[in-house]
Parts: sequence; structure tokens; C-alpha cells
Amino acid sequence: MEIVLNRDSKRKTQSTLTIRESERVYGSDSVNLAARFPRNTFFSLKRVLGRSFDDKYANEYRSIYPNEMLRDPSRNTISFKVNNDVYSVEELVAMQLAHAKEQAEATAQESLRDAIITVPPFFTQFERRAILDAADLAGLNVISLIHDETAVAINYAISHFSSFTNEPQYHIFYDMGAGSTVASLISFKTANVKDVGRFNKTIIQLEVNSVGFDRTLGGQEFDLRLQKHLANEFDKLHKGKVKNSIFTSERAMVKLLKEANRVKQILSANTETLASIENLHEEFDFRLPVTRKELESLSDDLLKRVSAPINDALSKTIISKDDIKSLVLVGGGVRVPAVQAVLSSILGEDKIAKNVNGDEAAALGAVFRGAGLSGQFKVKEIKVKDLIIYPIDVEYTMDPKEAEDGTMKSKNFRTSLFNSLSPIGTRKIMTFKRTTDFEFGLKYGQLVQEMDTDFGPKDIAIAQVNGLSEAIERFKDVSVERPKVKVTIQLSDSGILSATDAIATIATEQTSLADKVKSFFGVNTNTTEESIKDAPIPEEARKNEDSSTPSSSINNDAASNETEPTAKEAKMETIKLRLDVQYLGIPPMNENVKRNAFDRLRMMDRFDYEKRVLDEARNNLESFVYRAQEFLNDENTIKVTTSNERSYFLSQLSEVSDWIYEGGEHASINEFKGKLDQLKSFEKPLAFRREEYLRRPAAVSYLRDAIIVAREFIKNTRTNISTDQELESLSKLCNQIENWINEAVNKQEQIPLYVDPVFRVIDVNNKAQEIYNEFLRLMNKNSSKKSKADTTTSSETATTTTATIIPSQTNNNRSTRIH
Repeated sequence: MEIVLNRDSKRKTQSTLTIRESERVYGSDSVNLAARFPRNTFFSLKRVLGRSFDDKYANEYRSIYPNEMLRDPSRNTISFKVNNDVYSVEELVAMQLAHAKEQAEATAQESLRDAIITVPPFFTQFERRAILDAADLAGLNVISLIHDETAVAINYAISHFSSFTNEPQYHIFYDMGAGSTVASLISFKTANVKDVGRFNKTIIQLEVNSVGFDRTLGGQEFDLRLQKHLANEFDKLHKGKVKNSIFTSERAMVKLLKEANRVKQILSANTETLASIENLHEEFDFRLPVTRKELESLSDDLLKRVSAPINDALSKTIISKDDIKSLVLVGGGVRVPAVQAVLSSILGEDKIAKNVNGDEAAALGAVFRGAGLSGQFKVKEIKVKDLIIYPIDVEYTMDPKEAEDGTMKSKNFRTSLFNSLSPIGTRKIMTFKRTTDFEFGLKYGQLVQEMDTDFGPKDIAIAQVNGLSEAIERFKDVSVERPKVKVTIQLSDSGILSATDAIATIATEQTSLADKVKSFFGVNTNTTEESIKDAPIPEEARKNEDSSTPSSSINNDAASNETEPTAKEAKMETIKLRLDVQYLGIPPMNENVKRNAFDRLRMMDRFDYEKRVLDEARNNLESFVYRAQEFLNDENTIKVTTSNERSYFLSQLSEVSDWIYEGGEHASINEFKGKLDQLKSFEKPLAFRREEYLRRPAAVSYLRDAIIVAREFIKNTRTNISTDQELESLSKLCNQIENWINEAVNKQEQIPLYVDPVFRVIDVNNKAQEIYNEFLRLMNKNSSKKSKADTTTSSETATTTTATIIPSQTNNNRSTRIH
């Protein structure tokens, strides 16, 4: 498992995107273009992913960045206008994910599709579905979403495997990223579980106990404070000199934000530095000394919020500060010294752990988790138990009943389905007693005030159960009690809530008519009786790798004490009902919209590919021109070429160079490749002569050495085992090759260097190979004779000196050894 390097050979790529017409630029290149194209450059898209246009965070985004944000009329979500095109946030995030996929494929040299994506634990249902939509548009199959800090904890567990015992060890993972801060209280312990056969194995159990967070406290908030300070100082310094305040200039404010980030990083290691930007606004330069104390003063309100996520996480458990073994720091925001000082004051400086790579730990932990879930890799077993932050309720209406006044009235009920800090990867079964089709709602439950503020939509979905009325009508003559409907609600490992299926069971008399109806529906039959309540009964089953164990049923407060008699001889008919789910709040992208977006992104991918190939062709031609000009000035090239050849080739290079910068702006790939091939055809004979001239002396020397060694072998071998007849072929070959090389060298010395050589280096190497092949044949023959002699002589040992010739096709690495 390794971190993918980007095209700049760096291990970290900024989540930034710039769109210029149909061309897309990512990472540091995008950051550098932000000042030129502020409206077309997108930062921190995660903040508005899965949020509505009227959301608090959308308003904050509009106040920080100059992008042209639009309201999606169908979903009330956020879109951005770029030139004449409109892109949803999901599309823009998909572009970044596709870029990451492309970089990974370039490293792996194979096509990749499966992925595991880290998300903050405070992401709602809507934000999680939005990231899944973006991944789908990027051509990725998401194995699972995983929380950022959980992924870091997995990476931590890998490197600290031997330090854990069967007693829980508690750590807080404090992650201050660019836009948010999360503190996850996580425990580690070992457990012995059954392995293959009679053996046991030790695994690590990782459990997230609680989470505290601040959605808007991040490193970027410090940047924004400093950006505003620098802007105010610029206006003060140039008051009366500039026509407009710097705050009105989108480009200048983007430059200041970039400089603020640079200054903040320097002040993390130094107590003072100089903010400096040339031609910042209306052709005025800007320079201003900034100290660490100034930054801390500007960020005083932010520093007061640093401890809140930790205190929040601890307040939700019975675990005390003394139980915490370490506070593991993650994310770029924790590099600010004032932030570290606050954190040290909470648990003590001795508990601050900085032995985790804050930039890479989440990625490495996620890929380890993905490898384990895929089943294609054998990795250390780490059992992960994660949780959701927000409670989820179910809301429904009871069947109408006749009131005292004779009217039919229904009661509305709302009950908790998943409590706050419930484990993910679980399911609950809601049991209804109904006589008609019905619906129920899923929504977020009661939140604490801090969470409730600016939370966003709380209604998640409405589920309609259909087919029950029809089934009851079919069974009305044989049913002995009201049917029971079980609806399964799934909370996936990605934290996605879904209603998966609805099953009706109807108790019927054992009559031929019932059998006919059963045959008509193709339903299943069993004889198990079950008590039935009027209200839904949640049943929870925690999923694990081996089995699912349902818990006991829990009676709801709204349950009625009434029960209906069940026939002694009854069959339980089971019927699968239709479950139609309508998503509320921030609905996911529908299939038509997603298909159109997918097609547009693939078209842009093709444009990017063609642009990349075109740039590569242009760069190859430019590089060749520069290299060829240096080649013509090389002293060895001058020795093997004429002045006319060099002058002509140089004129061709100059002509192509002028064409590149004057007429090649709109040239095609084939034009660039055609001109490169033409120049290479001019260079080829000159480069051949130069290469032969440089390699020829070593090749000739190597061949002569091979002849000497072969003759030494003939002499020593004749004295020992071989006969003259056996060595004659090698001796004759050496004489022939020696005559050939002497004659070839004499002819070569008679002609000027600018003429094609009489013989080639490859010819010399081939001659050396001939000697080696013949030598090898004799060596094998002698070895066979020696083996026979050893089997008949028990006390005598023959000592043979052999010469070994090791051929080489490259004269830069040649060797001739005698053993």
C-alpha cells in the first residue's frame, strides 16, 4: 500500500479545481490560476456538498468565494455557473474524484474502479448520498464510506498492533482540517477469535465510543482572519491612492487568501514573517510584517472553540480524561502553535501524540480497510465498530378507529429508531398490524441545541408500503387475524439509511381455498405462530462478519393490549410487498440527470485526454529542438559531421522552433508528431555516427580481450582433458574473427569520421557472442568428461583452470574473467 504521487511527484494534491472553457486544472496548478480565474476556481466544495441553496454554509461560501452560485430549481441544491455551463456540486466533486482515479491508475498501470472514501462523521444522509452520487459520476464503485478519524485510527492500530491488550485502551483523535474539527474518542483492545481448524488468532477490536465536532472551525478560518487583516492594512496604507477598496477586487482577495495561508504556515515555525505580494491591487505592491502574536490575537475567538469538540466527546461517555492514553493530532490546522497550546492544557503535554502522519494517515487507513472489505487481500484483522451522531426516528399514523362520537380517527406516533451514537452496519425491523396499504416517514430525531442550529432538512424519506390491501382482499375469506407487516430498515456501513423490504404474514385457515390463493400468489408457508401488537415493534440486529443475532422485541409505548384470537390450525402465508421510497430534504440526483451529467463528464474527459496528448506532442517537439541544438554543439558531434550537415539541420530546427511559437498554437497532434519525425530523420544518421564513434574503441578492445581469454582457455584445457580435435573449432574461430577485426579497423582508420563507419559496434558484439557460444559448448563437454572421471576415481582429484567469457552487448558494462 502506497501513496500515489501526482504529476509533480508530490504525495499531496490540493482539493482545488479550475475550469477554463472545457479544460480542467487540478491541485497546485489550479491554485496558481485562482488569481487569474477567481470565478472559475473552486475551493472547499465539501462544505456545500449535499446542502441546500439557502443553507447557512452556502451563504458563508458565497461570502468567501467569488464563484457564481445558482439554485438548482428541481432539488433546491447548489450549482455553479462557469462560462455558459452550469455544474452541480456533485459534478465538480466527481471531477476531482476522477482526477484522483486517473492518478492512481497511472501509478498502478491498470484500470481501477473500487474505492473507499473518507467523510466527516457529522455528514448527514444527504451529504453521504451526494458523495456517493459524485463517486458514481466519476466511474467509481464505492465499497464503503468511512469516517476520517476512524480511518486514521485504523492506520494507528496497524503501527501499534503489539501495544494493545485485552483491556480497552482509549485515545482521542483530534482532527482539525481546513474547514472543520472533529474529536473522536476511540478504544482499542485485542481479542482471541477462532481461526482455521482448531487454532485461534488475535485480532484488534476498534470501537468509536463518541464524537465531538465543530463544522466551521478549521485552518481556513485562521486564513480568513489573516486575509481580512491584510486587506484592511492595504486599504489603510493606500488610502486616497486607490479608486476602489481592495475588498471589491475578486482577484486581489484571492491573492490575499493564498498569501494568508503561506504566512500562517511560516508563523507555525517562526515568530514573525513578511507578507508580500507584487501588483496586488491597482498596480500597488504590498508588504507587511506579521507576527505570531498578531495572528493569535486575530484568532482569539477561534482558539476559544478548540477545546469544545474534546469536551463534547468526553461528556457523552463515562470515560474520564485520566482514562485517555493519548491525544493524537491530525490535520493541518493543529500545526498552529496556539492550537497545540490549548490542546496541551486539556490533557497535558505528555499525552499529545504527534507520531501519526496527519496528511496521509486517513488515506492509508482507508485503503487498509478497503483491502480487508474487498476480500482480495490478506491483511491484519481489525474489527471496526463505528457509529452515527444523529438520532433517527420513524413517524407513522395508526389505522383509523371509531371514536366515541362515531367518527373515524387516527393517531400519529413518532418513535426512536436509531439513537444518537448508535452503531452503523445495523438493521431494525418495524412490525405493523395493518389492513390497508400505508406509509411511514423517516426523519432525524431531537438534536441538542448546538447540533440543531443550522442543521438543515430533517425529513429523510417517506416509504409507501403497497400491495397489502390487495393481499388482504385475496385472503379475506380464510384469514383468522389481522396481517402483520415487517419492514426492514437498514443503516449501512456507509451510514446510509434505507428501507430495504416489506413482508406481510397472514394467518389463514387450512382450507382448500387458502391453498388456491397461496398457489395464485406463489407465497411461502410455515406454521410458526407469533404474538402481534398494534404498534410497530423495533427489532435490532447488529451485523458482523459471521452472523446476525436479533435482539428481543421491545414493546412500544403506543402498543395496544388487545390481541386477536389465532386459529389452532393456521398457516402463516408470507407475501413480499412493494416498498416505494420517496427521498425528502436534499434528494439524490435522479437517473436522467445523473446520466446526462455522466455523459458530459466523459466528454470532458475525452477533451482533457486529447489536450494532454496534444500538450505532450508539443512538449516532445520543443524538447527535441532544444536537445538537438545542444547535440549539434557537442564536440563529438562536430567530429563526425560536416559543417553543411550541421548548418542544414540547424536551419530545420530554427524553422520548426519559429513555427511552434508563431503558427503552432492551433496545430493538431499529427502536425506536431509529423514535424518531430522529420527532425528525427535528419538527426538519425548524425547521431548514429556519433554513437558508433564513442562506443567503437571499447567494443574493439572487448573483442580482442575475448580472443585472448579464449586462447588461454584452449592452452589450459589441452593440457588437461580436451583433445586437439575438440579445440580446433574454437581456435579456428578466434583466428577468423581476429583477422576480421584487424582488417575492419584498418579500413576504418583510412576514412574520415563524417563518413558512415566500415563496421558497426553491434557487429563486434556479435563476433564476441560467437566466441562465447563455442566456448560454452566446449565447457559443457569438458564438464561431462570430468563427471565421468570423478565416478571412476575415488582418491584422485583433477584440477582444471577454466576461462569464463561473459559477453555483453553494451560496452559500458563489459567483463572478462578467468577462474
